[in-house]
Amino acid sequence: MTAPSGDERLAQEEEQHRQLGVLHGIAEHSVGRLVDGSLAWDDWLRDASRHGRYGFINTLLIPAQRRSATDVRSYDVWQERGRQVRRGETGVRIISMRGNPRAVFDIEQTDGEPITKESFSPAEALQKLSRLAADLGFYVDRGQDWTYLGRPGRRIQLAPELDDISAASRLVHQLAHGIGPGGLLDEATGNAAPCLGARRVFADSVAYLILADLGLNVSHLRFPPTERWAGTDARTNSSAAVRVVGDQLVRTSTRLRRRLDALAGPLISSVSTSAVSPAESPQTTATRDSALRAALTDAHHFFRRTLPGSWGARYLADRGFNAVVQERWELGLAPSAGRALLQHLRGLGHQDQTIIDAGLAKERDGGELLDVFRDRILFPLRDRTGEIIGFIGRRRDEAPGPKYLNTPDTALFHKREVLFGLHESRAQLATTCRPLLVEGPLDAIAVNVALPAVYAAVAPRGTAITTAHVEAIAAHADGPTSGLVIALDGDNAGRATAVRAWRTLHTIAGPIEAALLPTGRDPGDLLSPASQFAVREALLSVIPLADLVIDEKSSGSGERWNSLSPGWPPPKPPQHRSLNCHPTRSPARSTASRHARAWTRRTSPHWSLERSARTSTRVPHHRGRRPPPSRTAARNAPRPRPRRNPTIGGRREPATP
Repeated sequence: MTAPSGDERLAQEEEQHRQLGVLHGIAEHSVGRLVDGSLAWDDWLRDASRHGRYGFINTLLIPAQRRSATDVRSYDVWQERGRQVRRGETGVRIISMRGNPRAVFDIEQTDGEPITKESFSPAEALQKLSRLAADLGFYVDRGQDWTYLGRPGRRIQLAPELDDISAASRLVHQLAHGIGPGGLLDEATGNAAPCLGARRVFADSVAYLILADLGLNVSHLRFPPTERWAGTDARTNSSAAVRVVGDQLVRTSTRLRRRLDALAGPLISSVSTSAVSPAESPQTTATRDSALRAALTDAHHFFRRTLPGSWGARYLADRGFNAVVQERWELGLAPSAGRALLQHLRGLGHQDQTIIDAGLAKERDGGELLDVFRDRILFPLRDRTGEIIGFIGRRRDEAPGPKYLNTPDTALFHKREVLFGLHESRAQLATTCRPLLVEGPLDAIAVNVALPAVYAAVAPRGTAITTAHVEAIAAHADGPTSGLVIALDGDNAGRATAVRAWRTLHTIAGPIEAALLPTGRDPGDLLSPASQFAVREALLSVIPLADLVIDEKSSGSGERWNSLSPGWPPPKPPQHRSLNCHPTRSPARSTASRHARAWTRRTSPHWSLERSARTSTRVPHHRGRRPPPSRTAARNAPRPRPRRNPTIGGRREPATP
């Protein structure tokens, strides 16, 4: 198949531009109908419940082109679901996440196996939503006589006299406030006035979409005319208000739907298939796992009691992790005695084999048992439900052995699947904060303490980034919007990490960027007064990870990378692109450097990396022409000195390049 010529490519671009203009015109007209009331808000919500996964604009475009559409998907997705688009069917045009026209087809335009959608009773839906609230870090109080001792602003109160549907509506209403703009529940605002105006329309609309997705009746949710909350004064921009509220509620409901889907099965698959022998029954496995979790929980309590007043507490405090941070993250310390934990757990009635299977003790050659963690600061590792499944131990700086020691792989813990800090930062990921990959647990804690409105930091456990890690983050974050940032050292090791990480991270739909750290610094220094400014500015100044990978592949010596490290970040604090907590990108480069960079990419054998990161058209290699110099060569080449022209009275004239 021959590549399109220049004229054909230009014609394609013009047609694409024309289609985008038409689609934006349709969307603008539909927004106007919402403003003037000719399109009722309830009617639009019905369409949004069907097509909300494509974004606010497309919830207007799809019904405008095909009013009867109920479930639209791309041609390839329908094939994956066992259905085939009929020949001659005309697709519905939507605007993709990259801003290009894209065709999708309604289920009525396909043939194949029927697709059934699961529905729930009001009681089942309320139970699922309560689990979702717990997964997001909220406490649901429906008239229990318990004293709430959790974090302020995380308690959702439901009147016990409410029926299940009303309670579910109220719960989703509060969850929308909790993970939406501002993050304040109705009870936590401190205002005497009830939830009114656009704030109420936003939360009730999210409740409408979630309840409709669960198959519940939503007729009890009523909405005022749009002009009453978007404004009618000529000085107000009612269309902009509708766009903002519509976009926010569609994004928030999409996040909640994804989290509900992640909770559709068992709370957690705690045992891998390979870890269970065929002879083990589900009852045996559940009993064993319960014993392991009990041993790990008792060990965690033991470690936490040992930390206060120890060298570990002093070390953490000296680095800026005060007693409040230590308590909040439930850090602990393993005593230096070789059998302190073992004797404690035996005294609580735990069997030796259970202690070994939990990864808390190991057997020496002579058959004697010994604690796995000795004289180390311990960081708890949790599963999706928040239960302890393992630990990370950090030794003293002057002590021998590995700096970090993980719990060995067990029936509950697999280090290639677990990220430290993911459970603790799940509420941040549900908002507009971006996931940040760091190296160690102290780095993750420091970022989450110092930059909680910008990043949700997580750390893999002694292994390269895996697909399981990416999937775990995607289950909590809005990947297409937030993407992912990785913190890298500005040295050779950091450069190698970028290349390895790209092989796994390039499949993420959103922006994949990197923050280059100053030499000798790490994110854990964010809480240190001496270096917190430099590290903070480095984390807020991100550049595309693909650019770093291309520079590494196109320059074997790595001069391009090293030139970025000294003096990084730039002295002037960057400005944010928007209010969505996304850090800024690096400043634009000069025209000459862009030309040199473009030629380097096109002649690089790793052109596929560039194509994966950007949707540009391949440009053929230079043929029969001397290519321009690479950026590194142009920068390192000696500059010619001006020469004296004897015919012009000894004056200097510019040197000839």
